[in-house]
Amino acid sequence: MLTVDGKMKRYTIVVSVILLLFTVGFFLTVHKPQFLGLIVGLAFSYLSLWTTFRKTKVIGDVASGLKKYSMFSYVIASFGVLIRIGLAILCVWLALMYPETLHLISVITGFSLIYIIIMADMLIEFGRKR
Repeated sequence: MLTVDGKMKRYTIVVSVILLLFTVGFFLTVHKPQFLGLIVGLAFSYLSLWTTFRKTKVIGDVASGLKKYSMFSYVIASFGVLIRIGLAILCVWLALMYPETLHLISVITGFSLIYIIIMADMLIEFGRKR
């Protein structure tokens, strides 16, 4: 079983590869608003996942007494839910403000893609344990 750091590293690699594929699709196809929407949605959802990771890291280290953090880390940990909701709202707002550049359904799909990645990772780990 991986630690939280190991899982976050794996998610970072997977998201980077998917973002690279979406970028290639953006430049090579005529579906630019769709691919740009997927890129923006996935980037915002990864940022949301990072805030959750950061909150977990800060709370875990403070509870065990391993490390002291700056005030910025405490703010991120304290307002994690508000930051994640704000990121989702900002992502959809951008798609609504620039419909010719960002496809709304693609933005929402890209934003939810991180949850599909997490579920696939859980299924793969469950299969390895059996």
